[in-house]
Order: sequence, then structure tokens, then C-alpha cells
Amino acid sequence: MVRLKNRYLMTEVIWHDPSNASALSELWLFHFLIDESKRLFGELTTEAFKKTVKFVYLNPDTNLFIIRCSFTYYKSLWSVLSMITSYNNIPVYFRVIHLSGSIRGCQKAALKVFQKQIFIYDKNTIQQQQQTSTSSLLSITQSDIEMDNAPSEDDDIEMKS
Repeated sequence: MVRLKNRYLMTEVIWHDPSNASALSELWLFHFLIDESKRLFGELTTEAFKKTVKFVYLNPDTNLFIIRCSFTYYKSLWSVLSMITSYNNIPVYFRVIHLSGSIRGCQKAALKVFQKQIFIYDKNTIQQQQQTSTSSLLSITQSDIEMDNAPSEDDDIEMKS
């Protein structure tokens, strides 16, 4: 018996205008990919790989999903993902981050992506904290310094005659 070979594509959805971003769902993505495939490649190719497409992982917060398809048709699916430029006249881009023959490989790649995002987030928050502390130190003006050096009423001033 021959085993079925699958390919797993980890893909990120990039919305050019995040305020117009739509929430990801399996149903929405599946119908959107099938419609785009019919438009780009025709019904014959679409019907051939439509039965093998399955969403393994979908995270609407990070806009990442892992999709499984047959080894024979993964290039067609990848082409469809790469050729999508808009959804309802909203610019959108699908970026295939990782291609793997097993789900474990995609999981490892997803962990690397998440760790990188966390590191970038931590780095940005540290830089913002440093900038706010530096700007608060630099907010002391020359007049504040002069006011500190000016004699006060309590100071004894010697008059020279």
C-alpha cells in the first residue's frame, strides 16, 4: 500500500491596512482560496486539489495558518496564495513562511516565528522605555537650571563696600 504524501504550508496573511482586516476563519479562507483558484487556474485544477485541502491550524490573532494539501497539488495552492492581491478591494498579501512534509516541521517553524515576534516586541518595549526615560531627563530646560542657581531670599548675600 502506498502512503499519501502531503505538504504543509505555513502562511501569514498581511493586511496592508490593519483597520480593514477581516477576522480569519476556516470557512472564509477555504471559499476565498477556491474562488481565487477558479479565477486563476480554472475549475479543473481547482476541483483536483480542493478535496485535499485542509486547515490544520488557524490563529486569527497572529494571522497565521497551516494548510495541508496533497504533494501533487501543493505548487498550485502555493501559486494561488502568491497571486492573491486583494479581498473585496482591500489590499492583502499571503506570504508562505514555511513548506514542510510533516506537521512537526511546520510546528517548529511556527515556534521560531513566535519567538522572533516576542523578541522584537520585547526589544521595542525596552527601547520605548529607554526613550521615555531619556526624554524625561532631557526635558529639563536651561531656565530650570538658571532658577536652581539663582539666589533665594534665604541666602545671605554679602555686600562689598
